Amino acid sequence: MTQIYTQAAHHEDFVRVFDKLLEKLFLEDKVTDNVQVDLDKEEIKKATWLASIAALSDDDKERNMANAFGALLHLTDKENEIYKRACYILQSRTGNLITSSHIPKLFHKENTLSEYGTLLNFELAAHRALLEQEFSDDTKVFFTEFQKKLWDSLNSGENIAISAPTSAGKSFIIKKYILEIVEGGAKNIVFIVPTKALINQVSNVLKSQLHEKAHVYTTYITNEEDDLATIYVLTPERCLKLLQDKNVASPELIFMDEVHNIESGSRGVIFENILYRVTSAWSSTQLVVAGPFISSLSDSIKKICNISIIDHQTMSSPVFQVRSALTFFPSKKVARYKISSPTERTISGEIKLKKSLYSKIKTNKGEALEVIADMFSPEDHNIYYAPKKNLAEKWASKIAPVIASKNPRIIEAADSRVKDLIDFLSEEVHPDYSLIRTLRLGVAYHHAGLPDIARQEVEELYSESIIKNIICTSTLLQGVNLPADRLIVISPKVNSDDMPAFDFLNLLGRAGRANTKLYGEIYCIDIVDDEWGSRKLEAEVNKTVDTSSNLFLHENEERLSLIADMSGAEIRDLTGDKNIYSNLSYLRSIFKTDRNHFDRILSNSGIKSESVEQFSKKLESLYNNMSIPRELISKNPFIDPVLQNKLFEAIQSQGIGEWLISKKPLTKGGSDLDYVAFQEKSYYFQLWSVFERLDSIFNIEYELNSNGFSQDNYINIGRLVRDAHRWMSGKKHKFFIIDLIGEGNHGESEVDKAARRITGHISKNLTFIAVKYLLLWSDMISYFLSEEEIEKNSYILNLPSMLEMGSYDPVVLELMSCGISRSVALSISSKVKKMNTSAEKALAKINKEALPNIFRRHLIKAGY
Repeated sequence: MTQIYTQAAHHEDFVRVFDKLLEKLFLEDKVTDNVQVDLDKEEIKKATWLASIAALSDDDKERNMANAFGALLHLTDKENEIYKRACYILQSRTGNLITSSHIPKLFHKENTLSEYGTLLNFELAAHRALLEQEFSDDTKVFFTEFQKKLWDSLNSGENIAISAPTSAGKSFIIKKYILEIVEGGAKNIVFIVPTKALINQVSNVLKSQLHEKAHVYTTYITNEEDDLATIYVLTPERCLKLLQDKNVASPELIFMDEVHNIESGSRGVIFENILYRVTSAWSSTQLVVAGPFISSLSDSIKKICNISIIDHQTMSSPVFQVRSALTFFPSKKVARYKISSPTERTISGEIKLKKSLYSKIKTNKGEALEVIADMFSPEDHNIYYAPKKNLAEKWASKIAPVIASKNPRIIEAADSRVKDLIDFLSEEVHPDYSLIRTLRLGVAYHHAGLPDIARQEVEELYSESIIKNIICTSTLLQGVNLPADRLIVISPKVNSDDMPAFDFLNLLGRAGRANTKLYGEIYCIDIVDDEWGSRKLEAEVNKTVDTSSNLFLHENEERLSLIADMSGAEIRDLTGDKNIYSNLSYLRSIFKTDRNHFDRILSNSGIKSESVEQFSKKLESLYNNMSIPRELISKNPFIDPVLQNKLFEAIQSQGIGEWLISKKPLTKGGSDLDYVAFQEKSYYFQLWSVFERLDSIFNIEYELNSNGFSQDNYINIGRLVRDAHRWMSGKKHKFFIIDLIGEGNHGESEVDKAARRITGHISKNLTFIAVKYLLLWSDMISYFLSEEEIEKNSYILNLPSMLEMGSYDPVVLELMSCGISRSVALSISSKVKKMNTSAEKALAKINKEALPNIFRRHLIKAGY
């Protein structure tokens, strides 16, 4: 039977009709004359028959083609009743009823299907019954077949490795599953996201849907003693604190999204370690991991965890995509198009232009995008991909006037929510910030440098069609949910590096929104002497994922014993690769803290036994002269244990009084003089002294400036401490920006550059690097204290959380742990303090009408 389905999907008559319909759809809004399709009824009839056979195939590609053919047929003549019905039948047979809502007049008022004849009525009704799912809150949806199978496996309690395109709806299924198991009595769930930018997006959805049924925390805090479930939405780094509490009850579910990050250089070992530790600590917990387009993902997970896990893999998507490359020529007012058809053929031709764009695409892509933006309907949702933050800002400024000119009333009719965001940005960032001007013209940009609440508002405005054009950086590759009708790519890079084929395919997954349209469009814009578009679109990606530590072992097998006991500086001098030291530090740590896991990693790597033996011997000798306890290394497994030992011995020899900060922030007391004893210094100078001595061991200044720096942008320990203190004191981005460029009027480009520097400084230097070493300091200090002394000094030992979240105020920290943005938490903390109750309970009671609109909406979105 399989051969019959394949023959139908690749039959010449089917392929020819499919490609002609695809070309017609592509050209319809780009030429003045109606596009004629040279096909007679018999050809279409035969192709539809062949599609109906291919729809029953087990092969994802063949089913995708059948599903796409149905949509193409309907879009060719939207009023044609036969085409409508054929489209629905094909969607039903391919298990894709989600997009049938875009086919008008299929159903009677009673929500029953039109008559299709006895046999088809029976088939279609059976498919609807099979794919319909009703949840405990009485809502109903239609699953795709992939979603249905995944749902059944989830409910059976199996460990699952999910590989599916962005648009396949895997996150939707996971969130629905969480809601159902909470309703069923689950008490503890851990949801691991790859970046801090995603924490609030996920926690808000869960909290708003669960209402009063669960606590949803975005950092680890001990849960309240009540009958509610507890859901932790954490980055891998924040999971470390959770794992250190031995009293945490076993979760019913652990979900890790974007799991392919296990191979991402120095950060990959963090993902890898967390996966191993959660499955070791909670062996009976259901584990679900997910990523896009990964073959045999379960095999990769088994290399890390000794568990049984099954694959759920699909290449199917509810929406089909029109993937095209537009190539421009010198001095010609034409562009050549190449459409990469699902039939595996390339359809090519030319379209006329208003002007030649070759030179602009080659030298000034922003100006080229001005013209390209003018090609599309102002009603469509477009994402323009930019490889860098500064380019996203520049291109948004170029495109915005074009969008506004196509809809002149957009300026005066700006939604009140846009105005609220503009007011917030003016107060939080700077009145001359370029995002303010582009928003007024109906365009936004989105990158990791935006304050949390601004990024969330941009996502919301776009999702709700208030803003329809957005320029995004590679945040799109990190799981941010921003599907579009159309994706335009003019530079396939991430920063200055070529985007890998896997990441490019993941990016393309953003085109197509099952809830608005039957299809999505992709435009790759290139020039005749640099034709990357069709090459990228046609690249076969059969991605497997290896762990970061395994990649390290293979790439460095010949020099493992050489570098085993080298310092970070020596390794960088030898190799020029900073990731090598990070991976080596991790292996050094687990060699001491979990020898069984170390041996498992090396045996699974496949490197020669002699290499393993020599490497292990070198590591054994490395520990001969180290006195640091194993438990301390295990708390910070990503920092070189050799250097951790130096810190341990320094604290041991100098005494805890020389390292424990005894003064409180924001209070007077102590001296600001350099030469006085540590205990006599003020809080600020004690913090500075601690960081100076940490720097002397760990070379923190190198890490702060390792991505290149100019003299005026060098971050020394003095500036790090000054800015860390200001950040924890509750200062806004605007404060830091004005501190950098001064008061007065400034051009947009100067403000934007300062904003990028400040947000990068806060997210990388303050809330990641400085937090990492403060956490190590806190763990080391705690080791030398009794339980009573730890309790007495608990406030100051919590400095790492204060710095990561940006406040000395315990109430602000508690609010942020409930998924509330820092800006909002700082604003409402005084009101919460007056209520004399927990932050979570106060959030439900606070008078939201008295808050600025943007803050009120934020609290409501967060489920309060």
